[in-house]
Amino acid sequence: MKGRLKLKLMALFTFIDVAIGVTLGGLLYTIWPEHYFSWYPSIPVFYWVTGIVLTYFLDRVKKKKGDVTVTTYMLVRFCKFTFVLVFLWLYANLVGEQLKTFGFTLMLFYFIYLGLETYTIYLFEKKRMKREKKENDERY
Repeated sequence: MKGRLKLKLMALFTFIDVAIGVTLGGLLYTIWPEHYFSWYPSIPVFYWVTGIVLTYFLDRVKKKKGDVTVTTYMLVRFCKFTFVLVFLWLYANLVGEQLKTFGFTLMLFYFIYLGLETYTIYLFEKKRMKREKKENDERY
């Protein structure tokens, strides 16, 4: 993946993370203060870091193997789900404040980022298909 696409993806992750994080945090803080918890900012930060790591991991796999496969993507999804469960478990055991709200917010972000990461893999595949079509056209 060229630097421009990587920067676009990181900018997209950052923009969406900040937009959703600030919006949801603002709603919890102002409209539903009984559901706001002090560890809320850790959720957007966690997903931002894992989103950036996903982008770099998929880029490394692409450079090494030439293409990103669906199996690689699903492996990344499994790892991310495992990290989310570990993050939830750590929060429950170390902090434990407003656990239901924390869990709901964590899963809400999980589904939002699932869509973002699916879009990321779509971009990888779209670029691969475009490149293969170009190679086939040049061959004939």
